[in-house]
Amino acid sequence: MGLRQVWAEVNLQTLKDNYFKLQAYTQSQIMPIVKADAYGHGVIPVVETLMACGAERFGVALLEEALEIKAVFPELTVMVIGATELKNSDTLVKEEIIPTIFQLPQAQALSAAAAKQNRTARLHLKIDTGMSRIGFRETDFKDILKIAALPNLFVEGIFTHFATSDQRDLSFAREQLKRFQGLCDKLKQVGLSIPIRHAANSAAIIQFPESHFELVRLGISLYGLTPSSQVGGNVGLEPVMSWKTKISHVKGIETGVSVSYGRTFQAAYPTRVATIPVGYADGLRRALSNQGEMLIHGRRSTIIGRICMDQTMLEVTKISEVHVGDVVTILGKDGYDQITATEMAEWIGTISYEVVCGISKRVPRLYLDPT
Repeated sequence: MGLRQVWAEVNLQTLKDNYFKLQAYTQSQIMPIVKADAYGHGVIPVVETLMACGAERFGVALLEEALEIKAVFPELTVMVIGATELKNSDTLVKEEIIPTIFQLPQAQALSAAAAKQNRTARLHLKIDTGMSRIGFRETDFKDILKIAALPNLFVEGIFTHFATSDQRDLSFAREQLKRFQGLCDKLKQVGLSIPIRHAANSAAIIQFPESHFELVRLGISLYGLTPSSQVGGNVGLEPVMSWKTKISHVKGIETGVSVSYGRTFQAAYPTRVATIPVGYADGLRRALSNQGEMLIHGRRSTIIGRICMDQTMLEVTKISEVHVGDVVTILGKDGYDQITATEMAEWIGTISYEVVCGISKRVPRLYLDPT
């Protein structure tokens, strides 16, 4: 562990367990999504662990993320599911990274770069079926045919992304699927047969089997978090990451004494206060001030006063024997209780993804692999 008394534990055995539990839901090839530093869990240890589980293809959001993986695992198939810039086409070809193509000029630049290097570049076409983010729409059909005719390119895949597959009502997702299948069929009719189709994210893997095709994209569920409150609760997933710190100071304050900036907390009775060396620069959201909870000795303690950049105060009046150096669980299990990223997200009206992705780089990751 580093010099700081704050760390995140990433349990790689739990990651494996989650992968195999989710694998049981599909016959398709699984492409784990490891963007945003594997959702804050640390991309290289996560990729290495999943390769041992049999994963052969990984998805990221940025070219920089793909290059980081390729530097360690040059043989691995890595796909950028987000946008790449035209000026990076040479790099994509040279490093054999699969880009997402959703505009004709991207494909033209890739084709030119591949021709220059005397190679064939793989690409996946992104289709916008209702997310309205990036992707070709049905009206862009001619552009897709132009791409297929470009030299030195192999259209290996075609994919779309669901806007509502994490809801119980799948009617819009079914509409998106119908549009996607319609376009794939239309392309097949004019002679463009694309070997890999993919549409399913974590939620669709779990509850929308007809969307699985040849490949599925496994993201948030891999890390033990349910895609939403409506989906994934019965899969038996366990959070891969827990987040801990140690108490740096304990004191008693009298009735009326205030805590932290702006004096938003004033003691209504004599109160024991524990200070921890974690704040919003570590990813502990300032919105948790005066409402978030943490675990000490298996019991819940409330955040009091405003969360500072590097420190936070907790109410420990009713928890006996609290001392400097005691472990505080920000996320994870302590005794019979557990605080999950999902619960923390609910306190501040966001989603678990934002909580785990937001744990900053200055929190050291500690990797546990009991096997």
